[in-house]
Amino acid sequence: MEEIRCYSFESELDANIDLVFECLSKDKHVLKWNSQIIENIFDGNENDLGEGSTFITRQKIGKKVYELEGIYTKYETPYYVNVETKTKEGLSKTEYILRETPEGTHFTVNVYLVPSNWTYKIITKMLKWSFKFIYDDQFNSFIEYVYQMEYERNE
Repeated sequence: MEEIRCYSFESELDANIDLVFECLSKDKHVLKWNSQIIENIFDGNENDLGEGSTFITRQKIGKKVYELEGIYTKYETPYYVNVETKTKEGLSKTEYILRETPEGTHFTVNVYLVPSNWTYKIITKMLKWSFKFIYDDQFNSFIEYVYQMEYERNE
């Protein structure tokens, strides 16, 4: 089944790439800016994450709590992370790309779904516009959080 890009987000941050990556990848930060994630349970130590590391994420979307198994299929500190989770709808892939710029960090997120069947393929194609409403708030909160951390570090 074909991979469908459901969401994309880009931003230029006036912040150090290492700080941006830390705020994106460490639970002590993620749980502060991402209101959907309840907890992540890592198979091993969170500080030892790398390609092949697995985890369970508990997320609340609306009134429903989901528990998903995830794997880091790529983990290149501080430039690139790809996370995959399997759901009944299919294989979800989230890609985080960070690039150093003269002003700070260029940040990109792409979310893809490989539908598990034709029904989910049709539903995904029809409703992928709605991902924007779910994810935009989270990543705008992420940017605000990074700036807050940058400010606190420079005080």
